[in-house]
Amino acid sequence: MTISRRDLMGSAAGLSLLSSVAFAETATLVSQVKSSAWKPRKFSKKPNIVIAILDDVGFGDLGCFGSEIDTSNIDALAQNGVRYNNFHVTALCAPTRACLMTGQNAHKVGVGNIAEWGRPLPGYRGYIREDVQMLPQMLKKAGYNTMAVGKWHMSLVNDQDAMGPFDHWPTGRGFDHWYGFHGSAVDHFHPELFRNQSQHNPDKSGDYHLTDDLIDRSIGYVKDHLTATPDRPFFLYLGFGACHFPFHAPPEYIDKYEDVFKAGYDDLRAPRLARQKALGVCPKGTELSPRPDDMPSWDDLPADEKRFSLKTQQAFAGMLDHTDKAFGRFVDALRDLGELDDTILIVMSDNGAGGGYHRAGALDVRRIAYIGPETVAEKINGLDDIGTEKSSPLYSTGWSFLGNTPLKRRKGDTYAGGTRTPLVVHWPNGQLHAGAICNQYHHVVDMVPFLLDLTNSNDVRPKDVDGVSFAYTLSQPESATSKLIQHYETAGDRAIWAGGWKAVTLHQKGTRFEDDVWALYHSEKDFAENHDLAKTEPKRLKKLIKLWNKEAKANNVLPLDDDLDGLYAKVAPKPRKLYRFFPDGTRYNRLSAPDIYRYDFELTAKLNAGSSVSDGVILASGDSAAGYELYLKNGFLHFVYVYTRENVFRLRSSRPIASNDTEIVLRGVSLGPATKQISMLIDQSEVGNAKLAEMWKVEALNAGIRCGENKGAPISFDYSGSNRLNDRLHHVEIRLKI
Repeated sequence: MTISRRDLMGSAAGLSLLSSVAFAETATLVSQVKSSAWKPRKFSKKPNIVIAILDDVGFGDLGCFGSEIDTSNIDALAQNGVRYNNFHVTALCAPTRACLMTGQNAHKVGVGNIAEWGRPLPGYRGYIREDVQMLPQMLKKAGYNTMAVGKWHMSLVNDQDAMGPFDHWPTGRGFDHWYGFHGSAVDHFHPELFRNQSQHNPDKSGDYHLTDDLIDRSIGYVKDHLTATPDRPFFLYLGFGACHFPFHAPPEYIDKYEDVFKAGYDDLRAPRLARQKALGVCPKGTELSPRPDDMPSWDDLPADEKRFSLKTQQAFAGMLDHTDKAFGRFVDALRDLGELDDTILIVMSDNGAGGGYHRAGALDVRRIAYIGPETVAEKINGLDDIGTEKSSPLYSTGWSFLGNTPLKRRKGDTYAGGTRTPLVVHWPNGQLHAGAICNQYHHVVDMVPFLLDLTNSNDVRPKDVDGVSFAYTLSQPESATSKLIQHYETAGDRAIWAGGWKAVTLHQKGTRFEDDVWALYHSEKDFAENHDLAKTEPKRLKKLIKLWNKEAKANNVLPLDDDLDGLYAKVAPKPRKLYRFFPDGTRYNRLSAPDIYRYDFELTAKLNAGSSVSDGVILASGDSAAGYELYLKNGFLHFVYVYTRENVFRLRSSRPIASNDTEIVLRGVSLGPATKQISMLIDQSEVGNAKLAEMWKVEALNAGIRCGENKGAPISFDYSGSNRLNDRLHHVEIRLKI
C-alpha cells in the first residue's frame, strides 16, 4: 500500500483521497472519533486474550443475532459483553485468518485465496509471507504465552507431512503450542490431527467428537499455563471446524431440531429479521434481501427433497448447538480457574454462511464437487446417515440464505452475506457497556490494532499494519466509525467500502473482468444492500471503482484470475515414480498421495515370512465417503474401492495368505478414462482379477494414506477400530508408470 491505514487516518493526504470520491463528510466523522479514543490502561498483569473463530456461521445464525438455534453460552457472553453488527471479514476462511493474524490485507501478505487454490502470484500463494509479523509473534514480545488449537489453513499443501518444512505451521509463526488440523473440511469423528509438528491420533473410544477434543485441549493448555507461568498472560487462538461441512454432530443435538425448521427457509427469514430488530442487531427499517434467481423456493421443492433438505439444516443446527455447549465448558473452566474476568474473549465467524448446494443439499458434498449430482433416491437412502460418520453433508443455498438473514448472497461473495459476520467481545474487567450493540463499520484487519490497544501493547505494533483499532467503540458504543476504506476480492468478485458507501460486482467465470456490472449501495442506510443506486449515482460509482483499482494495485490483488479449476495440480507436489510406506508411520497427505487415478500403478506389500497370519490393514487411503483399502480378513486378501456409498468395488483373493508368502501385489492398468483392470497377486501367482469401472481424482479425498492400520476414518466398514496388522507387514511400495 502507498500509505498505511494509520497514516491514512491522520494525514491530509488520506482525507484528500476520500474527498476525491465525494466523502468529505468522513473527515468530520474521524475528528469525532479522535475525541473518544481508547485510553490506555495500566495493568498489574496484561489481560489474557482468547479468539474463538467459528467456521461458515452466518450473520444471523447465533441466538444473540436472531437465530432459532440454541447458542445460550455465546448469547450469555453477548449479554454481558458487546456485539458488533457491522463487522466484516473476507468472504473465505484463510484470507480472513490471514487478516486476523497480521493486521494487514490478505492479498498483501499472500493469502488472497485458500492454500489449495494457491498459484504463483504474490497475492494468491496461500500462505503468509515469511517477512510479515503475526499476532502471536507480536504478543510474545509483549510477554504473552501463545497457544493455538484447531484449524490453521495457512500453510502450503505440500508442507503438511511428517517432515514439513514447518516454517508456516503455527509453531513456526509464533505459537508456543498447537493442537489441531491444517485444512477445512475436517471429519469431526475421524480428524487428522497434529500436536505441534507431529501427527496425533486421539483416543476415539466412546463418543469422540473433534469439538469436544479441541475444548479439552484448550482447557489443558490454560491449566498448563497457570501451573508453569501464572504471572504471565496467555493468548489462545481457538479455531473450530464447526460449522464448515461436513455437518457432524452427536445425534441428540440433531434430533433436537426435528421440528424447528419445517416452515422452510423462505418463511423463516421474516421472523428471524423481526427478532434481529427486537435485539437491535438490525435497524428498524431493515428490509429482507430477495431470494436469488438461482435458488428454488421452498414451496417448489418436491416432498422428498424437502425431507432431505430439512435434515441437512438440522445437522448444521445441531453442530452449532453442540459447539456452543462445548464452548460453554471452556468458559466455565476459565471462570473456575479465576481467569474469566481478566480475559478478553472474542467470538466471531470467518465468513458468511456456507455456499451450499443449489437444490436440497448433499449427502456427500465432495461427490457432487468431483463426480456428479446425487439422485434423490440416493439422498433418501442416506437420510438417516446425515450427521454421522457415514456422511459428509452440506445444506442447500436456501439455508445459507436463512443463515445470513437479512443479507444478500453468501460465503465466497463480496456482498454482505459473504463478508458481514457476528462479533462478540466479552471482558468483565474491561468496563464494557454490557449488552451494547456497536454499529461502526470495521473489518477483521482491524483486530490486531484493537487487541494491541486493549492490552496496552502498541510498542510491539509493526509499522506495516493496515488496520485501525476499534477500541474506542468499547467506551463510546454510539460514536462514528474511524474506518475510512476497505477493499474486497474473492475469485474475481470485488467490492469496496468507503465513507458509508459500497460498490460491488459479481464476476462470472470466463467473462472479461472489465465487462462486469457494478452495483452501488449506500450501506450506511441500506443494511441489506437492497437498493442499487448505480444509475442515479454514476459519478460516485465510477470514483469508487477507480478507488478499488488503486487499492487492488497497492495490495497485490492484481492480476485478477478466475480460473480455479486444476489448481490442486499447481500447488501439490509433482508425482513420483516410487512411494514407500511403513507400519506405524505418520499418515501421508492426500494431495501428496500416489495418483492411481491418472497413472498405471503397482502396489507391492513386502511381508515378513514365518509369522502367523492375522487380520489387519495393509494400506488405507481416504475417508468414510470415498477411498480404497487393502486388508486381510480371515486370512484372505481384500481390495475395496469406494467410488460412492452406492458404488463400491470389491475384490477378494481366491486363496488365503500362507505363513511362507512374502509378497502381495495389486496392479492397476488403464483401460480408459477413470477405468482400471485390477490384478491381485500373492508371490507372483494371480489370485484375483476384475475391472474397476469408476475412479475419483486424488484431490477428491479428504484424508491421507495410513499403513499397517487405519486410525483414520473407516472406508470399507468391514471391521471396527484401527484394525492393526501384526509385524507380518514390513513395508508397502507404490510405483506409478509416469
